[in-house]
Amino acid sequence: DHARARAEAEALRETLAAGAAAGGKAPPVLEAVQVPPGLEAALGAALGEALEHPEDAGAPRHWRALPPLEATPPLPDGLTPLASLVTAPPALARALGQIGVLPEGGDGAAIQPLLRPGQAVVGRDGALWRWDGHVARADAPNPGAVRLQQRARLRAAEARLREAAGAAESARQARDAAAAAEQRAVAAEAAAREARRQAEASLAEARTGLSRLSAAAAEAESRL
Repeated sequence: DHARARAEAEALRETLAAGAAAGGKAPPVLEAVQVPPGLEAALGAALGEALEHPEDAGAPRHWRALPPLEATPPLPDGLTPLASLVTAPPALARALGQIGVLPEGGDGAAIQPLLRPGQAVVGRDGALWRWDGHVARADAPNPGAVRLQQRARLRAAEARLREAAGAAESARQARDAAAAAEQRAVAAEAAAREARRQAEASLAEARTGLSRLSAAAAEAESRL
């Protein structure tokens, strides 16, 4: 289990590192985003390739942290702001605050005409409806979601790795304790065998003495 978890974690780290290297020296902003399981596709659809951009101002494409808008238009009723569901750097606050997550069974196409400029609706399956009329179905390519899912898998693999490492260490300690107990048992067995040998020698000596005494007693009885 430890070996399998370590191999999976190493493979995911290499995959994520390769993607980060392709995007430049600075880590992409998605590395600092904490996404609950099941929302990776929604966040990936909402921000797309922009998740691969860093917060480094020296990068050709990057995120800047801007102050909150004075008058933020509310999302249509029934939508949950993505900002309230994920933990992200302040640079994403404006974007996430204007992206609403569609409730289970909701109709994004019906809500789309109600969106204000800059707003969007995303489904948990990765479907997207934007204020300007743009629509992306759930089966559209979603590289950001793939990266987020890989990061979630990496965290799960690292958790399994820590658990397996603890179990392996416990097993090693149990093995060492069993080996020490075995050594003590072998030593006790050897001591018991030696004690038995000595007892059998003493018994043989006592039987020899008994035979001599019995013979002497018989001789004395004969003389009497």
